[in-house]
This record gives sequence, structure tokens and C-alpha cells, in this order.
Amino acid sequence: MDDNLYNLNLDYLIAAKELILAGNEHKALFSLGLTPEAIPLIKGMSIKQFKLLARSDYLKFAPRFNPNQWEEFLQSANADDDSAESRATDLLMFLPCPSGK
Repeated sequence: MDDNLYNLNLDYLIAAKELILAGNEHKALFSLGLTPEAIPLIKGMSIKQFKLLARSDYLKFAPRFNPNQWEEFLQSANADDDSAESRATDLLMFLPCPSGK
């Protein structure tokens, strides 16, 4: 199993549980694409269960890029600074801002 895939899955599950425990179920539904049925399941899972679930050969979530934002990003990407770090930073603009930041 790819460690990057494992970390993505685990981070997603932990972020989902943090939102749920903070009382932001609606944000978990909208921002993370969770189903209403997943909310109580994730809420009751332990970190050990998350780690077992994260160790699969596929993503546990489906990224939802807005096609218009994606096209704009690709067209406006600055060719002068095409480092992996720069591109990753640019891609972060598609993620919702955490509350309080």
C-alpha cells in the first residue's frame, strides 16, 4: 500500500470526525461529501478503526473540483514557478478555509 494514499485516507477520516465532534455535521456533509448515514458511523469510530480503514488500495473519498475553478487554475498557472511546492500551494486554494483562519 502506498503511504501517501494511506495518509490521505487517514487525514480525511480524522478531519471528518473533528468536524462532526465540533458540531459541524452540515459542513462535513457539504465540504467532505459525507452521506448522512456516515456521520454516526464516523463519530463512533476509534483511531485504530480509522487506521485499518485507511489501509486500502483506493481513496475513501472522491475529490470534487469545480470544473470552472479547475479550468481557470490550469490556464493561469505560472510557468515561471512550476515547482511541486508552488503547484501544491496553488491547489490548496480549492480547499475550504478552516473556520477561524
